[in-house]
Amino acid sequence: MTMTPSKRHAPSELKESRTHGLRRINLGNNWSVTPSTNHLQVPADISGRTFTAAVPGCVHTDLLAANAIRDPYIDRNDELLQWIGETSWQYTCDFTWQPDGADHIELCCEGLDTVAELRLNGKLIGNADNMHLGYRFDLSNSIRPGANQLVINFAAPLPYAETMQKRMGALPYAGTGSNTPHPHNMMRKMACNFGWDWGPVLLTAGIWRPIYIESWSGARIDSVRPLITRADTDFAAIDVMIDLGAGTKLEGYQVNVTLTDPEGKHVAAEAFANLSKVVDGQPVQLEVTKPRRWWPIGYGEQPLYTLTVSLYAESNETELQAWTRKIGLKTSRLVTDPDLAEHSLGKGSTFHIEVNGQRVYCKGANWIPDDCFPTRVTPQRYRSQIETAVEANMNMLRVWGGGIYEDHAFYEVCDELGVMVWQDFTMACACYHEDDPFASWIDAEARYNITRLSSHASLVLWNGCNENVLGVYEWSEDWRDMRANGKPWGLKYYLEIIPSALSDLDPSKPYWPASPYSGSPDTHPNAEEHGNCHIWDVWNGEGNARNYLSHYPRFASEFGFHGPPTFPTIERSIPEDQRYFDSPAMIHHNRHAGGQSLANERMADYFIPPDNFDDWLYLAQVVQARSLAMGVEWFRALSPWNSGVLYWQFNDCWPVASWSAVDGDQRRKPLWYATRRFLADRLLAIRPAHPTPNGASFGPLAAYLHNDHPKSWQGTLVVMLHTVTVDSPELLKTIEVDVPPRGSLKIDLPPDLLLSPDMFLVGQIADTRAYWWPHPDHLVSYQPAELSFQISNPHVGIYQIGINSQTLVRDLCIFADRLASDAQVSDQLLTLLPGESTCIYIHSHEELSESSLTRYPILQCANNFGLK
Repeated sequence: MTMTPSKRHAPSELKESRTHGLRRINLGNNWSVTPSTNHLQVPADISGRTFTAAVPGCVHTDLLAANAIRDPYIDRNDELLQWIGETSWQYTCDFTWQPDGADHIELCCEGLDTVAELRLNGKLIGNADNMHLGYRFDLSNSIRPGANQLVINFAAPLPYAETMQKRMGALPYAGTGSNTPHPHNMMRKMACNFGWDWGPVLLTAGIWRPIYIESWSGARIDSVRPLITRADTDFAAIDVMIDLGAGTKLEGYQVNVTLTDPEGKHVAAEAFANLSKVVDGQPVQLEVTKPRRWWPIGYGEQPLYTLTVSLYAESNETELQAWTRKIGLKTSRLVTDPDLAEHSLGKGSTFHIEVNGQRVYCKGANWIPDDCFPTRVTPQRYRSQIETAVEANMNMLRVWGGGIYEDHAFYEVCDELGVMVWQDFTMACACYHEDDPFASWIDAEARYNITRLSSHASLVLWNGCNENVLGVYEWSEDWRDMRANGKPWGLKYYLEIIPSALSDLDPSKPYWPASPYSGSPDTHPNAEEHGNCHIWDVWNGEGNARNYLSHYPRFASEFGFHGPPTFPTIERSIPEDQRYFDSPAMIHHNRHAGGQSLANERMADYFIPPDNFDDWLYLAQVVQARSLAMGVEWFRALSPWNSGVLYWQFNDCWPVASWSAVDGDQRRKPLWYATRRFLADRLLAIRPAHPTPNGASFGPLAAYLHNDHPKSWQGTLVVMLHTVTVDSPELLKTIEVDVPPRGSLKIDLPPDLLLSPDMFLVGQIADTRAYWWPHPDHLVSYQPAELSFQISNPHVGIYQIGINSQTLVRDLCIFADRLASDAQVSDQLLTLLPGESTCIYIHSHEELSESSLTRYPILQCANNFGLK
């Protein structure tokens, strides 16, 4: 039996809460943890000791709080902590309890990590085996008045996974990067705990979500699923599905459902239903006239209504329990219709998302767990990170399937800010057994999380898995053998079990079996004419970011380019004597196998890799930003053929070199600033007129305008030919344009352009600009940048910097965070033509001076790395 979802409880909350019919005792205090197996590698100063445990939390955070282990994020300390995942742990809580005459007394565990045996006062009350599932355990035969002791024994995760592999048989898995491979597909635990190509092996154990005792009599609401079946300008309809707790009595009880608008006004007639109706699966139906609909950011507002479901005893109209949540009135649909006519890019099928019947262009990134220890991600941190995504013009985050189903706090911020959520089920880069216990585990997990998350307006798409279908098509021989010989590898989950669960519990939202996927298991999952694509032959392939130009995806749901973290994050995590690009510590903080050397290979596509670390760091970050701009701008240029770009990845879980835009210390990398430009509502790009095969010449060029805005885009488009040595641009094209709302336009440029290494193109319409640089920087004869600055301090903590350029300056950055770790710069990667000026702002509580902000290596630009 799964349990009622609830908001996270902070340790400071009152221990006991009560309504008329339901009493809850929070067990967030008085916990201790001790290693319960004397593993040979358990350090002598830890073996046999008892530590104070924070709940929610995990063993690692408890040992860190006791200063018993080194911080695994620093240097190579995580290597010293592998014994934790090979050790069993015992959590113990002493509490007092007094009976209240309730018929039911249950222990509610919203998250146990992972394989656990639970005993109350020495009596076995149950077992757990899925980190992604909530549990309820009956305490009626084990709890006693007065003092009680709850003990939860967590099995060592790595030995458990290895034992399951021996018992069930090995199946292929991937994703571990340079970490020691461990079978993450052999237990229902956050897969990236076992190490990924951006994360360390830190196998956690503990109580990672709230735990409490509930006592109740008669009837109980287990969960509520408000399903929006219609939402148009005139009318919205909500089917409120109510699930009751096991043991609920039907006679003598009823529910009352109310809906209030954002101002608190009742907007739907109060709906009453007796429990016999509810238990038969009939919804309580609400109707709203002239609804204020929820829209993705950029497409409208995000009004949130408050839905309340109250449980009453009919005899005295006493409210026994209430469930409440903010919901948005919206519908979403995934459109995958066959193309009716041949397109210049081919003929296949569409893949686009509609919200409230309107097609939405999806712009964003993939989201991974924001910390290796998820309980450290507070609601405030969720908000800060998602606000950072919105500030970068993102309107969608894909919650990737190798992590977790996030806390309600994540989705609540997305609801509020209008960020669409693409939600993976948690299966990634692996084949999975299709018989029990796996089939039962995954079915229960899917149903629990569909129920838990279905109320969130931001959730617009469910997705079955990450890259598992792709793997059996094109990865190693053991992967391909699974499909070729008809062996069970997990397809049953994506085509049968999960769709069945969604049909039963939330048919109001669309579902897609995999990422990538082309609509049929018999079609290659990465076919660009269909479905959604993952594009990894650029970063991992032969050649540079220009090879994005060979692709033409209907929806690019994963593609990325590596870049190191910011200097303060490196400074915190890498010892000073290890700060060179291929030091042991730097390689250790890059879990992509061969990632550091590959970073230099990709850098060489643009620049001659320098020996100086400061220069290397700057150039590696520039390469990451430019490369993603090359891909994203090209994919957007293909609109409406292309309907979405979600690059890999938005965030990091620890200080690491990876594909992220925001590093593991939540600092913005230069890629973030580039993202804000290439995901702007109105994008001007200069790219080849047609997809360009890898290694081929670019051929004719075109200017592309993508208008992801509700108003038309009108103005004069001017395209100029510039040289880096002479300030005498040549006019190539001038044309009046009118791009319709949510529309796109392609303008062909002169077909006979021959651009030498010192030539580049500039397109401009009003204040929107595009550049085309056809040659690598090491062939370009940049002039030394001539800059002047005017720095003022208009307000405490704010510095205004006026920048005037007498020459071309390309990709100018001021790394103020190297002077003050809290410094945040308003813009980076600035390119100015001769005679142009701009202004940026720096927020910092530390004192900064002009001399410090304008000296090397705080100030860097690409001019320093051209033809020598």
